[in-house]
Amino acid sequence: MLKHVAEYPDPFLGCGNNGLVLCETYDAENNPTKTNHRYHCKQIMDSVIEDCPMFGMEQEYLFLHMDLRPLGWPKDKLSPPQGPYYCGVGADRMYGREVVQAHANACLLAGLKLAGTNAEVTPAQWEFQISICKEIEMGLCEKKEMSHFPYMDSNQ
Repeated sequence: MLKHVAEYPDPFLGCGNNGLVLCETYDAENNPTKTNHRYHCKQIMDSVIEDCPMFGMEQEYLFLHMDLRPLGWPKDKLSPPQGPYYCGVGADRMYGREVVQAHANACLLAGLKLAGTNAEVTPAQWEFQISICKEIEMGLCEKKEMSHFPYMDSNQ
């Protein structure tokens, strides 16, 4: 069984009653399923709400070709040594920027608290940050999970 816990504007269709919906999962006896970690997180956050816990998070990811080789890496040899592309800038050093930008825009349109994006250690490695969130809306629960959906759709 699914229980609606949060909703965000649809960054793709942008009209009508469309939205991104986050749900908790329950079994037939209305008990949280083993993978419903949000349920337990909310119990903890509710027990310390007077302390006003705040969180930020980042998610790193790597773009891969179908053969699992990082995007932009040579096909039949090792990549050059780390150096010019370490947290690099430039289309000849960092690959996937168009998808990164589309994901960032979709997150903002969905009302997620995206704080930024940046290139990482390898040529196709990136990260994004969700800004300070309070209590259960924290990045490690809702905002982070919802931020995956605009990425998945913008990469199609």
